[in-house]
Amino acid sequence: MRSIWVSVAVSLLLVACAGTGQLSANTESIDFSLDPISFQNSGIGFLTPVAATGQEADRVGLAQAFADSLATQRTQLHVVRLAEVLSAVNRADLSLQYKRMVDDYQATGIMERTTLKKVGEVCGARYLGLLGLAKFSQNTNKRFGIGGLRLFDTKQASIRLSWQIWDSQSGAIAWEGSDEIHYAYDTSRERPVNFGFVAEQAATNLIAELPFLATAPVQLSSTAGSQ
Repeated sequence: MRSIWVSVAVSLLLVACAGTGQLSANTESIDFSLDPISFQNSGIGFLTPVAATGQEADRVGLAQAFADSLATQRTQLHVVRLAEVLSAVNRADLSLQYKRMVDDYQATGIMERTTLKKVGEVCGARYLGLLGLAKFSQNTNKRFGIGGLRLFDTKQASIRLSWQIWDSQSGAIAWEGSDEIHYAYDTSRERPVNFGFVAEQAATNLIAELPFLATAPVQLSSTAGSQ
């Protein structure tokens, strides 16, 4: 009888400890020419992300996660979401040119400058963000059970992605970064780690790498210098 109660006590203790997550990330970035003043004043729009084979269904969710995080963390920055960019492109009859630009990018790594500039103009943002999803995976490892009863598992998820910010006026890559995240936690629930969670974590990491003004620039009146 005592051994049964000991087992029950251990089980309850393990279940109580379950749910603590462990996250590791490898974040890298290079700032080529992204001026923080221009970036803040000119805004950023999101292009259709590129994705590895089998990951295409996650492209919209990835763009939403980054746009949401950017709009929340940098409230002074004008953010044009993917749906808004696509709507503007279609209204301007640029859909075929846009498709060709994105297709050519996947073959060459280059965004055709003329179309890029037109997209920036119609969506109202000088800078255009292109996300690339290289990998997303989920799995479950059985961790602990008693008498055939499974008490909790380890849920895991990994994501690897890149983010380029293009200057639509110059046709140059102004900034680029990449992040690889591994997340795991113990739980008694059946629900896996969802895509949105790790995508938001990656967005937070990469947004922290962007050059931003500490405060908004002060606008002086025309008479300030004469007083």
